[in-house]
Amino acid sequence: MSAGRGWISLASGVQGGPPNGHVPSPDTLVVIATSLALALLLAGVFVYLRRHHRRARPVTDEWAALAVMGELCPSGWKAQVTIYGWGAPVPPDAPPSRTPLVELEWSQYDEQTGQVAVARRVWAPSIADALQVMVDDRRTDLSLEQIEQEAAEREQIDWED
Repeated sequence: MSAGRGWISLASGVQGGPPNGHVPSPDTLVVIATSLALALLLAGVFVYLRRHHRRARPVTDEWAALAVMGELCPSGWKAQVTIYGWGAPVPPDAPPSRTPLVELEWSQYDEQTGQVAVARRVWAPSIADALQVMVDDRRTDLSLEQIEQEAAEREQIDWED
């Protein structure tokens, strides 16, 4: 008796195995098909969750910042970068640092009036870090705006009921 034939005999539950080879029963085929279907379903769920919770790519240069901020601020924005060298006087509100600082002031414009709606200043050790902080700040603003809008809609529904 070969090792392969012994395994088939044990798997089929027939002592000694069938005389002309093993023919799987319909129950075995159902188990195999169900296992494959569940494996495919699990793979689909894994792919969905991986794409759904994917973090945004970090901003590493000015072109990426231009593209991302253009999407996040459709009515316009502007930014000004100031690099302070060693020993340069910094504004009093600058954070303490042992290395030269980068200051990035950015503004977002209002869609209806065209006036500045948001103005912020961020400090970072490098230009790339300052650009990333600016983009993260705007993404946080958008998330908070969505939460406020959903809360207002729920409150409106509660008043109507």
